[in-house]
Amino acid sequence: MRRDTEVYLVVWDKPGTRAAPGRFYREMKDEFEGDVKFIQRSVYGAKTLGSARELAELAKRYGLNVVVFRAVEIDAKAKHVPDK
Repeated sequence: MRRDTEVYLVVWDKPGTRAAPGRFYREMKDEFEGDVKFIQRSVYGAKTLGSARELAELAKRYGLNVVVFRAVEIDAKAKHVPDK
């Protein structure tokens, strides 16, 4: 994903466990390769709202609590961040 572009963060959790099931990650890789970007174990960035919604639905099928946020990825090294 390019810097200073809109992204959708898909965040999930399953209380009482350390991670989603391995088959969830395998299915996600098969279905979304190239459309989502790993950020951390339970946070991925999606290029489009459609991909974010589809990923959220997949996570729900595995019993995960899911939230989708719209965000702007910025260059953290930039001295000035323009307002939008």
